[in-house]
Amino acid sequence: MLSLIRQMREGRDNDPRFGHRMRGTGPLAELLRARFHAACRRCGLNTQRSAPLDVSRFRAPAGERQLTLGF
Repeated sequence: MLSLIRQMREGRDNDPRFGHRMRGTGPLAELLRARFHAACRRCGLNTQRSAPLDVSRFRAPAGERQLTLGF
């Protein structure tokens, strides 16, 4: 299994770079991606996008914003 992971991560166990961490490269990663999407379609998952969240309903709490360290 570790060998397969390394094949999808250009020879490394993981890729800590931002934007690369949860993505693989190469033909094995493409095959895994295609199989995952086919399984989602077959099971009826991810068929619709969720509505964007309304962040205007959230407010910062009133009062002190910084807690003391108690020294």
